[in-house]
Amino acid sequence: MTEKRIHPRKECNIKTKFDYFEGDPETVSVNQKPAKRSKGYMLNVSISGAFLVCNCRVSVQMPIKLYCKIQKTKLELEGEIVRTGMVQNNPSEVAQRYAAKNVKGDSYIAIRFKELLPQSIIEQV
Repeated sequence: MTEKRIHPRKECNIKTKFDYFEGDPETVSVNQKPAKRSKGYMLNVSISGAFLVCNCRVSVQMPIKLYCKIQKTKLELEGEIVRTGMVQNNPSEVAQRYAAKNVKGDSYIAIRFKELLPQSIIEQV
């Protein structure tokens, strides 16, 4: 598989809670009350984004706010959902690899962070 990403991803398995939103992507903000709160697992992360599995349905171009802990560092990350779908139906090699692991969650969410994470955080994964 040819890597298209600028920033390399690091595989992980980190419990994550997140707030997601519904409505018009042009007017929705992470500063408003979230439509839903959910949880899942972050399966890979880079300084610019992450890939989660969960059991909820979200929409692309919508904001998302993640809460997780890497080593002893608590993180609150804002981002945008760039891809989503069902793990089993995704033909990509990455999604199929995670589907084969029997992860807890039937959906995936690919997120682009609003701000780059420090490399020092990624090195802790």
